[in-house]
Amino acid sequence: MAVLPVQPRTGALSPADAAAITQEIRDSARKTLAPYGIEVIDAGGDVAGVLKDGAAAALFGRAAQMEGATVVAVGVYKPGSNAPAGLARLVGIGIAQLRDDARAKVPKLVATALGLTAPTPEPQQEQGTLRIPGGRPQASDVRPQEKAPEPSPPAPASPPTTPPANEDPLVTLIREVTADVEQLRGLKRKQNLKIMILDDKLFSRAVHERAQKELTPAIVAAERARWTAFDLAPPGADPAKILLDVLDEQVAGFYDPFTKQLIVRKTVPDSAGGVELRIVLAHEIEHALQDQNFGIADVKSLPDDDVRLARTALYEGDAMAVMTAYGARHAHKPVKAAIAAGAAILRAVDAETLLRISGKSPELLKAPAILREELVLPYAAGFALVAEVYRRGGFPLIDRMFKNPPVSSHQVLHPETYFAGEAPLALPMPLAPPGTRVVASGRMGELGSRIALEVCVDKSVVKDFAPRWLGDAYVVAEGPNRALTLLWTSAWSGEAAAHVANLLQLEQPCWEEAGQTAPSKSGSRGIVTALAHGAIDLDAALSRQLALRPQLPQPAPPLGDLPPPPVVGPARIEAGHFVSPRLALEGTVPDGYQPDQGNPVAELSIRRANDGQAALSFVPEPLAGDALETFFDAASSQIATAQGGHLVFAGATQHKLAGAAAEERSWTMQGNRGTVRIDVAPFCDGKAAITLLRFESGEGATAALQRFADSIKSTGPAAACADLE
Repeated sequence: MAVLPVQPRTGALSPADAAAITQEIRDSARKTLAPYGIEVIDAGGDVAGVLKDGAAAALFGRAAQMEGATVVAVGVYKPGSNAPAGLARLVGIGIAQLRDDARAKVPKLVATALGLTAPTPEPQQEQGTLRIPGGRPQASDVRPQEKAPEPSPPAPASPPTTPPANEDPLVTLIREVTADVEQLRGLKRKQNLKIMILDDKLFSRAVHERAQKELTPAIVAAERARWTAFDLAPPGADPAKILLDVLDEQVAGFYDPFTKQLIVRKTVPDSAGGVELRIVLAHEIEHALQDQNFGIADVKSLPDDDVRLARTALYEGDAMAVMTAYGARHAHKPVKAAIAAGAAILRAVDAETLLRISGKSPELLKAPAILREELVLPYAAGFALVAEVYRRGGFPLIDRMFKNPPVSSHQVLHPETYFAGEAPLALPMPLAPPGTRVVASGRMGELGSRIALEVCVDKSVVKDFAPRWLGDAYVVAEGPNRALTLLWTSAWSGEAAAHVANLLQLEQPCWEEAGQTAPSKSGSRGIVTALAHGAIDLDAALSRQLALRPQLPQPAPPLGDLPPPPVVGPARIEAGHFVSPRLALEGTVPDGYQPDQGNPVAELSIRRANDGQAALSFVPEPLAGDALETFFDAASSQIATAQGGHLVFAGATQHKLAGAAAEERSWTMQGNRGTVRIDVAPFCDGKAAITLLRFESGEGATAALQRFADSIKSTGPAAACADLE
């Protein structure tokens, strides 16, 4: 049997991890087949090639990143058939879990695929509904227009129950996760939770059917008109097709608010110990609890695009917080710190970077920016908003958000405006010109407005104005020969309105490049900016739009007058000295080293061009023993991937870092390109750790960065330690 290297999709596995899981698969196959006299060999090329060269079978795997976990589909191929004779899915978060899954599944895979042992039939699970007992059924569903019921108080942990005899392990797993999420989140089921387990084909069909319920012909037509009018996508781009292609990434399950069911793919790993599947299920089970306790609004019932996006951000942000808390508790890590750190990581990178590092499909990366950004915002910015609420009052305060949810992407992107209750201006929809009919109308919100302005203007310019968004309204109308007209009114704080009007004048060349030759005109008056584009009376349209004199509504804090949390500023460098208020650390920055903005997750990052760099970071969990070695392995693999080279282990030693005993590992970069050092020291009385990563390209950098490391010292209690339970 020939074993080929695992082929990772972009971002799914580092080269080192791909090599490690390939070796694990090879070793497992070799141990299984050795008693039968079957030789296992390394091979390159492709399956067809090795089979043509005489191999009796080929073992080949592909890796992808799905819902935060890595999935490696491993198949056994025989001559004369393009379909695999056997298939297994290895799933794990990190290389250690992938190795464990390979050791558990590869022996059975190769033995049954080669006919050495009889296949073990999977327990049959009929399509249908499993009812998990919950509270008493309610007389009617909660509707978004009705007052949301008071959530149940946090429930004590339920005693473990023995599952029914011969119960499918996947059903047992769902039952366990549901009970755990109820206890963790403090929400109880109001009625039985319905679950449908489907095979791959039926699951894919269910995904598409749910999407089509939301993507009605009217909604798709309006979205296509918005994309075209604002030049957000190439002419002819089909929002429905693009979104359905993206939804094919669904791998484990989802909650369907239309049928009130949790839909789960049967072929996901059914091991009750699979933490990666548990975390995904926790996310979707939380959606079911949201629906039963607060109601999930039909998106078609919400007034405009921006409100729909903000409402989705609440539901997804809460589910992200729950799955993060569940994963932390399952790993015996501090929940509060895990939520804060998880949200900070997602908030620190832009949507495109986030999609690339998460290993999502090329379909999503190729999708128009408006679709990418609107898909990412609920999970990233929504999580950040919910995490900020959690920081101030835990899950009970998050419950109150469902009574007064965010009403704009501006509130989601800037949590302080949500807490202050700064509602957007309710600008009226522009009047469609005579002889035209409205095909789309709504509000772009801060997010959509930023993307629209970025079509023909550099992002660095737009980012200065986008946060000053106060409100907007647009109408896309269709005239003779299906020509589109765009009327867009927006309001901006300070002096931004006039600047935005100038930016809009730069859009005309981009419209012309896209084949829209109709003229456009923009202007501003006070805080209002107006844009008119199309074969219409532009002056008359602008005059009507600029006649508005909107008044900002009075703030109404949705969660009441909450005491503001302590403000802890970011690390700063002044006159060659750095101070970190959050970690209560300070030190001396070497001459010539400047702040490095390319590492937003680090507490402090410095570098000198073509010489060296260093990053000081906080890890909200203890690192010792196996956890410490795993950290060193993961960090060095990531560095090797980022640098596009290979690291050779150089040694281990001990130093002092911020007055504590630190473990250090060092590596040399292949080709004498420099040295990598990572120091890890306990922090917060051993409840957490700090790390110092150094990349040194020469002796001068080594000496300078060692002085930097030696200078780091504590100035007192660290604010970051307060987030650790």
